[in-house]
Amino acid sequence: CGAYPMSDETAPPPPDRKCMYHCRVLMALISSVLLLLGISMQVFSASNLYGVPLHTMCKSYSGSPEVSDTTSFTALITKVLEQREECLTKPSQQEILECCKSHSPSEDSWYFSGICVKPWLSGFSLKNDTGLNLGESLDLFTSVLSDFIGVAHSNEYANANAEFWCKNCPNDYRKNCPFDPPDDDVAMPGMQSSGLCECPGGKLSTKDEHFWSSSADSSLSGRYILCSDQAKVYRSWIEALFPRSAQPEWTSAHYEAAEQRFYNTCFSRKGQLGFILTVGPVLGVFSCIFTIFSLFKYCATTGLPSMTYNFVLLAISMTLISFWPLSFTGAAGLIARYSFCWGLQDTVVVLNATYGAQGRAAPVLFTGQPCYDINSAGDHETNPFIEQLGVFNAGYVTGGVLMIIALILMLAIVSKHSDVVLESKLARPDARGSEEDQL
Repeated sequence: CGAYPMSDETAPPPPDRKCMYHCRVLMALISSVLLLLGISMQVFSASNLYGVPLHTMCKSYSGSPEVSDTTSFTALITKVLEQREECLTKPSQQEILECCKSHSPSEDSWYFSGICVKPWLSGFSLKNDTGLNLGESLDLFTSVLSDFIGVAHSNEYANANAEFWCKNCPNDYRKNCPFDPPDDDVAMPGMQSSGLCECPGGKLSTKDEHFWSSSADSSLSGRYILCSDQAKVYRSWIEALFPRSAQPEWTSAHYEAAEQRFYNTCFSRKGQLGFILTVGPVLGVFSCIFTIFSLFKYCATTGLPSMTYNFVLLAISMTLISFWPLSFTGAAGLIARYSFCWGLQDTVVVLNATYGAQGRAAPVLFTGQPCYDINSAGDHETNPFIEQLGVFNAGYVTGGVLMIIALILMLAIVSKHSDVVLESKLARPDARGSEEDQL
């Protein structure tokens, strides 16, 4: 049909199969290194992102790394009982209402939360002379401080904010404070004592203890604290609320059981999340192993390359899915609640950027968004708690990106290698002879 066969001189040279094999080996080596690096970053970042030491959060909250203990909780409980008794024993009903409303988050719901919650139980004390059982006593006291410490129910202490976990307090405005302001000689110079809140069991931060403004939704921070640190503080709370002097039936075994129960609950809650975060790296390891075995001649002629191809696709999907819990659990959202303010501290955009100015020590934007990179002294210093969350959040995402790049390289290796092996097998002389015999 007018077509002439191509001569051997003009035909392209056959591909160098040895060179192609070496290229696939090199790709496998590069992908393995990227995969191991990505897995290491993800495992290290995830373990630290959801295991921040409690003293780091306390350092950013009050400038002091001290956490709450039995002694500080006992002082807190004593102060609450004194404030409650002072309000509920006023001579007139009008004075009782005024006192209760002034020590409650909302004047319209003072009998639901605050110092005077359930006023008919005015005799509530650590000796439990109200006739309530231990669970009801814990629930009542939780209601008194619910809005202040961020705990809505007695079994939700894992969601408590820094007011509960940290011993000392910032020399700044604190939301839903049920206590009277400290004396004028206690308040730092330049602060408005009427905007401060007393710190029972601890102390207000000094001028050398720099702290940062906190997000209004600070209960999210508890999700990223070490369960062991939280469990120890919770045990101190139970020991202070049910001391042996008033509750002789409580022994060390009971306190340990309460601590262990809290730890197990916290660990199981994070365990479900840990499964989602680790399934991608685990599948990536198996994908790497199967890809390496697929390079060998005897394995490449089996169904291993096809299985590896599907396995790599599954690993890519699970790695992408593992990014979702970072937003679902609020890590990215909590970080986004803070703003970079350095460079704007001398403008009206940032409010109260100098220590002790106008009753607000820690600087915030004019929108109320807390500053991430300016402390209460007005110095350019990053919030250590948010910084750790941001670094490890970025580390996990970066590790995931490296994993996806490595898995795509593996996908290219296994999808092409099986075809090359099949072509090589069909090109052998014995294979040609067998085909001619069949024809």
